[in-house]
Amino acid sequence: MRLRETFHIVTINMIENKFRLLLTTLGIIVGTITIILVIAIGKGGEREAAKQFSNLSADTIYVNLDYTALGAGKDVTTVEKLTPELLEIIMEESTTLQGIYLRSSGFQEVTCNTKRQSVSLVGVTSGYAEISHISFEQGSDFGEADFEDGQRVAVIGSKIAEKLFGTGEAVGNYIKIGDARYQIIGLLKRSEDGLQGVDTDSSIFIPYSAMEKDDLLDPYATTQAVGKASGIQEIEKAKKEIMSTLNYYMTEASAYSVSDAGTRIEAATASATTMKLLLVSVAVIVFVVGGIGIMNVMFVTVKERTKEIGILKALGAKENDILFQFLLESFCIGVFSGVVGVVLSFPAIALMGFTDIPVYLSWEGKVVACLFAVATSTLFGFYPAYKASLLMPVQALAEE
Repeated sequence: MRLRETFHIVTINMIENKFRLLLTTLGIIVGTITIILVIAIGKGGEREAAKQFSNLSADTIYVNLDYTALGAGKDVTTVEKLTPELLEIIMEESTTLQGIYLRSSGFQEVTCNTKRQSVSLVGVTSGYAEISHISFEQGSDFGEADFEDGQRVAVIGSKIAEKLFGTGEAVGNYIKIGDARYQIIGLLKRSEDGLQGVDTDSSIFIPYSAMEKDDLLDPYATTQAVGKASGIQEIEKAKKEIMSTLNYYMTEASAYSVSDAGTRIEAATASATTMKLLLVSVAVIVFVVGGIGIMNVMFVTVKERTKEIGILKALGAKENDILFQFLLESFCIGVFSGVVGVVLSFPAIALMGFTDIPVYLSWEGKVVACLFAVATSTLFGFYPAYKASLLMPVQALAEE
């Protein structure tokens, strides 16, 4: 049989069975959309994890409350907290740290003229901008006197500045945080990056001492220390030195853990990758179910077209011609399903934008989904095609 004739027969059969074709492809279409969404969610998770640490280098060290060590039901308000004084001792005793700062964040209502906005308020100690690589668009950073005296001054993120002041100047203006009036002295450069849970663009930074003085510390928020080792090779030694100081000066040092940014980035990315693999497994199951549906329909098609197969063989068609014809039909079903799935994935991704799930649409996902659709359809269509090719012309023509 000529290739053109084979394509003609396949096209006619698909057009004549439009409704059956649509029902047959539903499973593969859903599987294609699922694969695209899965890869988009997985990549979005990986990018979000990397984004949280993008402002920090691999030699950054964290001191965090270890909720696993605390155990279930432990009241965090009763746990001994890190203090600026303790960080000063850590710096004095360490031989490997370039710097370390304390921060505590929580949500507060900020008032500017008639505008009210709930924002992330972050109290920090000296060195936060250098260690976390924070850049300024306008104004300046806090001075040492601001940290020491608890001056009511603030550094504001770009998104918050837009919400409170629009296109006007933020630096030099005043905002009310709680019952206190703070002057904005600096505007942060837009970064779209995070500081492990703190969105710099949507946060307001004030001196930690001012946060204490004005009673703005959230009792349920845990203080966190962020340090910078003098080099990547010094990270492990720096972590041991910090933990040694904590054990000596704190009664509940075991409630805290010391980790480095490199390990946390790997763990966060690995977690996102694991989730993606789990979701891909679900998508593969959807494909298998769709493939079984295609196999069933192809068996029915072979049964209905037994006489047609007999006539083709009587006219000289070989087993390979019949096999290729039915495989081509399965292949076309896969291509059709993949293309429709890719088209429908665009509104599906758009709907994901209304959720808090991070997604990142890529051509890689579309290509992989299409390949899965074609491979599944062709694979599950092979056995019915093979059975059709083995039919004897006499038996096929005698079939009622």
